[in-house]
Amino acid sequence: MAAKNSSTQANGDRAVGRARLRSRALVWLFAFIVGSVLAVVAWTVSWAAALAALAAIMMCAVFQIARKAHKERLVVERRLATAARDRETIIEVLFGVLGLRDMNMTQSQRVANLAEAVAWQIGMREEDVRRVKEAALLHDVGKMGIADDVLSKPSGLNPEEWAAMRRHPEAGFEIMEQITSLRGVAAIIHHHHERFDGQGYPAGLKGDEIPMGSRIFAIVDSYVAMTSERPYRKKVPHDIAIKEIVRNTLTQFDPEVVAAFLQAEKQGLLVANTTQKDGHIRSPVPAEA
Repeated sequence: MAAKNSSTQANGDRAVGRARLRSRALVWLFAFIVGSVLAVVAWTVSWAAALAALAAIMMCAVFQIARKAHKERLVVERRLATAARDRETIIEVLFGVLGLRDMNMTQSQRVANLAEAVAWQIGMREEDVRRVKEAALLHDVGKMGIADDVLSKPSGLNPEEWAAMRRHPEAGFEIMEQITSLRGVAAIIHHHHERFDGQGYPAGLKGDEIPMGSRIFAIVDSYVAMTSERPYRKKVPHDIAIKEIVRNTLTQFDPEVVAAFLQAEKQGLLVANTTQKDGHIRSPVPAEA
């Protein structure tokens, strides 16, 4: 009987032990589950907070960059505006100096306006159109070093005088190269007496080697010269001048520029009264390809 009671007690103790183990296991499992959930929540919250902080930092950085870029843009705009004013002032001064040597400055303005019109027809950018017009205004700046009696001589020039006259594109280039804001027009002035067939001066450039601005100037300057009075000859009619331009295509003039010039002529842009009060020719429709 005693043995039986002892066995029963042992079985009971083992059952209690197993129950305790199960209870502990359940407690540890519950603790593990709760701890895992809390860890995931804490990890999620921490990353959300970190991402929020990172986003705030990035927004501040972007704001600072945008603010700095805005300030730099304002500085650049002010510098560009100042440079434009300085450039206009320099052009006015040089134009005035040329005016003292040559009283027919309305002709230079006419050449500049027509060059502007043809440049638009070619499809040049606004900045390049401006350079072409400025170069047309100042193309004879190199003549400041030539004697008045040579510039105003009604008869033909002798070889020495002609050699002095032919140096004016290079002299003009050297002057323009010294003015930072006008260096863009220097090459146009340097080559405004080149010919499409390579027979011009001072470098004998040919075809596309000649700056486009110089090729444009060559045509409009020839047209204005032919349709203007000269001490040694009378002006020619408009239609005759146009025919002469066409006749010299591929020799003296670039055919692409001649086509743009003829398109401007069809639109009436070669007529003097097409200029507006601000001195600009009205914006033409680009020439058809």
